[in-house]
Amino acid sequence: MERKETLMHNVLPILLAMTLLILPLMLSAEAASDMEYLNDYMRVRGDLSGKEVVYHWTGTAYSYVPNENKKILFNFEGFNIARTVNTEGGYELLTREAAFYLDPLTGKILETWKNPFTGKTVPVVHVWNDPVNQDLTFGPEYLPYVRKMLPSTDLGDQIAFNNEIFPLYDNPLTRKEYGDFSQGDKYQSAEFFQFFVNKADLANKDLTSVPATISWTRISPWLPFMRMGDRPGNLVFVCRGRKLPGGYSELPLAIREYVEAQHPEYNSAPTEFLTPNETSWTYFKKLVDTGVISK
Repeated sequence: MERKETLMHNVLPILLAMTLLILPLMLSAEAASDMEYLNDYMRVRGDLSGKEVVYHWTGTAYSYVPNENKKILFNFEGFNIARTVNTEGGYELLTREAAFYLDPLTGKILETWKNPFTGKTVPVVHVWNDPVNQDLTFGPEYLPYVRKMLPSTDLGDQIAFNNEIFPLYDNPLTRKEYGDFSQGDKYQSAEFFQFFVNKADLANKDLTSVPATISWTRISPWLPFMRMGDRPGNLVFVCRGRKLPGGYSELPLAIREYVEAQHPEYNSAPTEFLTPNETSWTYFKKLVDTGVISK
């Protein structure tokens, strides 16, 4: 018994000293693994070298009204152009995005649209969101949770990074002031992003940007330009796309020509982190408040 106590008395300090020596290395390895995970996400979403990255998508916008069959209202095509900035503790993603409502039959960008619910023809306001920036810096207290905040799923030969977002905030278009354009004083929607990447590409650390395909689904209120504030229902956007190897120059010609004619600044990503972000609703409010769109 005395020998056992003596042994424990001699060994415990050694074990404690070894633990104190090893623990920082374990914590350091975990932090490095967490940062590597963030780096991988950013190689999918952007380019660690700072080179501009363009995601292009196409899809369809449907009506979703209780007890009614869906209607195909528009085709939808757009792009996001992004620049990755390395910061202490992570990254800033500087982006702007443009998207366009297309005639489902001809595929042409719409300037006016006949609303099948009201029978009225209205001017179309496309998506011109600048900026759409993301702060992806994580302090030491948050970095261990990066896999929860930017989750992914192992799909065998692929990894899928997914962002599932449920915005709920004060609607810039209030019912009292903008009733024709607004369904409520709260803006509520749901957006589901999936980024699919091959494991082999992700394992190649020489690649600062890896090829990826995307899926994007959104449930949202009626668009303000539809003038359906008093009508129940929602829009459902279902889209898919990819990161373009050639960047902006690889976008369809019709899209590039429209951008160059309307907002040529969208041919490149922002160069500084600005807030707040623009949305279709804040952009539309500016058009109404300045008289471009009449109430």
